Amino acid sequence: MYLPQLNPYAFKIGAFGVHWYGIFMVMAILGGGYYLLERVKQWGEDEDRLSNVVFWTIVWGVIGARVVFVLANDPQWIWTDPLQTLKIWQGGLAIDGALGFGLLAFWIQLRHRPLLFNHIMDWTVPGIAMGIFMVRIGNIFDHQVLGRMTELGFGRWPEQLWGSFIGVLLILRYFWLEHRRTPPPGYQFWSAMFYYAILRGLIGETTRDNPLYLIHYLNPHWGIGFTTLMQLFTPPILVFTGLMMRRTWRASATALPTLVHDQPALPRDPATRASHPGRTVMRLLGAVSIIGGLLFYLAWRVPLVSGYLVGAGLLFLIDTIGWHQRYQVVLDQAPEGFEPTGEVYVNPGGEGPVAVWHQGIRRLYVRAMGEHETSVMSSQADS
Repeated sequence: MYLPQLNPYAFKIGAFGVHWYGIFMVMAILGGGYYLLERVKQWGEDEDRLSNVVFWTIVWGVIGARVVFVLANDPQWIWTDPLQTLKIWQGGLAIDGALGFGLLAFWIQLRHRPLLFNHIMDWTVPGIAMGIFMVRIGNIFDHQVLGRMTELGFGRWPEQLWGSFIGVLLILRYFWLEHRRTPPPGYQFWSAMFYYAILRGLIGETTRDNPLYLIHYLNPHWGIGFTTLMQLFTPPILVFTGLMMRRTWRASATALPTLVHDQPALPRDPATRASHPGRTVMRLLGAVSIIGGLLFYLAWRVPLVSGYLVGAGLLFLIDTIGWHQRYQVVLDQAPEGFEPTGEVYVNPGGEGPVAVWHQGIRRLYVRAMGEHETSVMSSQADS
């Protein structure tokens, strides 16, 4: 959607202006970073070391986001106006580039800790999804990521809202799996990227006003077109992420016992007991979304965006209901045939941390209840 009444700048200090786009991006980074570091802390890792890893991952993610944006939209800048390629404060970042460069930087720094790498990859999903959700709203202010014109009576497709809603779905899906299933480490990330590629390629790019390559199909009545550059990249992305999803189910489970020998023991100090960083992030995100929706209506009279943000905020808040109901069955020790992996998870169903027992791809999540008592829930995943 194109709303000329919106100013892309939140404020200006002299010639320097701060874009709404940038503010939303920083908010997403802070929210995702908080969740990631809290999970790392609950797992017993060095926060300072992981903070450095996250910092350099973000730096390379921003570089990758700009590189891919320029290549996909204005590659002529490279030889006609090289300085323009550096002006990220004027807008223009591609989430695909951020994921690609960020993932590579992440792997380089943690390639000697494959289990930790897989866990942290999973824990980045809420931050990535928040970035998709919030930055697409920032695109409305910057008059970017426009949808194609249609003859259906409403002008342009609301492309920014399509893209933002993909982020909402990824956030809700992540926490649904987190609290109702027991996927192996790495599955959350690769599956999120798989579904993101599908949703963006089939819906987002179809209605987005981008140049077409190879297949030049354009339907002015419906406002759809094939194929954009990102649609051409969608099939190989789906193949790669699909293979990685399969690998996490089949390879990760059998490899875990050999990868966890250096992991910390189950924390005993009550001060280290797990809180609920996910619930905190979701409630803050829900409140910010609702407040933003009300501001969109009161300040700019845009009921479509206002209703979307309020609805998304309510979904985030509703999703946090009932997280304490997990892990109810009591066992004093691991069942026969299981062995400790040394992994420690956050227990979304209680205050204590979660130790993991492992055999094949079956896991038991154990919560420390006291000196002699534990609470256990068994979960069976399909092989």
